[in-house]
Amino acid sequence: MWLPRSVHEETSEARLRAEAVRDALIKHNIQLTAHMEWMRIRMTQLELERAALLKRYLGVDVPVPTFEQTAPPVDPNETIDFHDIGDAMADKLGISWGPDGTLTYAK
Repeated sequence: MWLPRSVHEETSEARLRAEAVRDALIKHNIQLTAHMEWMRIRMTQLELERAALLKRYLGVDVPVPTFEQTAPPVDPNETIDFHDIGDAMADKLGISWGPDGTLTYAK
């Protein structure tokens, strides 16, 4: 079955628009990440300064919250593996089937 040229051109244009939006969002996400990093560092600096001023002028020790960078999120495509490990490896790991059909872990 042949596809009309107008349909092909419409889908090509839609793909190009989607790619342009994707590229713009990637750039925007990079900018937002940079702003968030700056804000994290600045907020930690302000909290430390505030605690130092309270200590100096009022003699009060206050706990200082710090805003630490978290580890980058883990990509589930890199960690989860749905491949069959095989019977030999399952025996080594202590994985077997229970009488009711559930998995049992010996180790």
